[in-house]
Amino acid sequence: MPNPARTPWRIILAYVLPAFPLAAVGMPIVVHLPNFYASREIGLSLATVGAIFGFMRIFDILIDPVAGYISDRWRTRFGRRRPVMAIGMPVLAAGLWLAFVPGGHVSVAHVCVCLFIMYLGWSAMVIPHLSWGSEISGDYHERSRIYGWAQALTVAGMMCVLVLPAVLEAKGYPLSTQVMAMAVFSIATLVPSTLLCLAVVPEPPVKLSTQAGLLPTLRFLLKNRAIRRVMAADLVESTNQGARGAMFLYFAALGLALPKFGGTLLLAYFLSGVVFAPVWIALSRRIGKSHALIAAYVYGIATGPLLFFIPPGNAMAALVLVAITGANYAAPAFLIRSLMADVADADTHENGAERAGVMYSFLSMTSKLGIGWSVALAFGMLSYLGFDPRIHNAPAAIDHLRLVYVLLPVFFFAISLLVMLGYPLKEADQRKLRADIDRRRAEADMPPPPETDAISVPVFLAKGQAE
Repeated sequence: MPNPARTPWRIILAYVLPAFPLAAVGMPIVVHLPNFYASREIGLSLATVGAIFGFMRIFDILIDPVAGYISDRWRTRFGRRRPVMAIGMPVLAAGLWLAFVPGGHVSVAHVCVCLFIMYLGWSAMVIPHLSWGSEISGDYHERSRIYGWAQALTVAGMMCVLVLPAVLEAKGYPLSTQVMAMAVFSIATLVPSTLLCLAVVPEPPVKLSTQAGLLPTLRFLLKNRAIRRVMAADLVESTNQGARGAMFLYFAALGLALPKFGGTLLLAYFLSGVVFAPVWIALSRRIGKSHALIAAYVYGIATGPLLFFIPPGNAMAALVLVAITGANYAAPAFLIRSLMADVADADTHENGAERAGVMYSFLSMTSKLGIGWSVALAFGMLSYLGFDPRIHNAPAAIDHLRLVYVLLPVFFFAISLLVMLGYPLKEADQRKLRADIDRRRAEADMPPPPETDAISVPVFLAKGQAE
C-alpha cells in the first residue's frame, strides 16, 4: 500500500532539477572565479580578490531578507514562489555572463557591480526554491528525502561543470575560455530546468498569515534554540566548504604535486558525495536528522587527516583518499536545510505565519556570509604563511598550504559537532507542531457559520420586547 506521505517522483525530479544549474553556478564562484580574477589574465592580487569576494558576499546578505519577504508576501494566482523565481532567472543569467566573461583586465568597481547583479539573481532563485521545498511535504523524513535528492543534483551539477575546464585545459585553452564555458553551461541548463519546476511542482494554498511583526521575529530568533543551532551550523559548514574549495586547486597542484590532476580529484570528491547521499538519507530516517548530521561531522574529523598520508605525485593514493574524505560532502547541506523546514514549522506554530521564505533567507544569509569570508580567511592565512600562487613557493610555504588545507576543515567539523550536540527539535516535537498547524489551516479553510443563525435569536427577542 503506497505511503500517503511519499511525494511522487515526478514532483521531486521537477523540484530538484534547478539545483543542478545553481550548483554549476555556485562551484565556479567558490573554486574558479577567485582564482580567475587573481590570475595574470585579469591581474588582481590575491589579497584584493579575497577582499572583493568577502565584501560582496557580506553585502549580499542584505538582499536575502528582502527576497524572503517578497517570496512570502507576493500572493498571486500563480503562487508565491513562482513569480520571484521567474524574475530571478534572467537576472541571474545576465549576472553570470557579466561576472564570468569580464573581457580582460577590469577594475575593482567593475567586479563588484557584476558580482552584485549575479548575487541579486541568485537570491531571487535560491530562497524561493528552498522555501518551496519545505512546503512540498510537512513530513519529517520526507523533507530529508526531498532536500537529499536536491543536494545530490547539486553535487552532480558541480561535477558536470568541473568537466568543462578540465577538458578545455587539456586541449590548451586559456583560463578565460574555461570560465566562459562554465557560464554558458550554467545559463543553458538554468532556463529549461527552472521552467519545468515552475510548470510541474504544486504550491500549497496559503491558509494563515504570511508575515509576523519585527519583535516576534526577533524574539523567535533570540529564544528558539533550534534556529540558533541550525544557523550556527550552516555558518560554520559554509565557511568550511568555501575555504576548502578556494584552496583545493592549489593543494592538488602544489601540496600533492599533481598539477594536471586537480580537476580529476575534485570530480572524485564530488562523485563520492553523490554516491553516498542516499546512505545519509537512509541514516537520517533511521536515527534522526540531527544525529545523522553529528555522524557526518564525526566522519569528517576522522577521515580528514588521511590526506597527510598521500605521497607527493601519487595520483592513485590521492584519488582514493580524496574520495574517502568526500563521502560526507552532501550530508551537512541537505540535513541543515531539512532541519530548517522543521524550524519554519516552529515559527508558524508560534507566530501563526506561513513564512518559510524569511526562515530560509536567514539560512541563506549564514551560508553567504560563511562562503564570503571563507575566501578571505583561506587566502589571508595562506598569504600570511608565505604562500603566493604567482611565484615559485619555497618548500616551507607548500607545507603550510598542506597544513591549512587539511587541518582547517577538521577544526570546523569539530565546532559544528559541538553546535549540534543536544539539538532540541526532534521528530516527535515536529510531528506535534505539524499536527497543530494542519488543524489551524483546516479551521481557516472552514466557511463561517451563517449570519442568520447568529442574529435570529437577538432579533426575535427584540421584537418580543417591543410588543
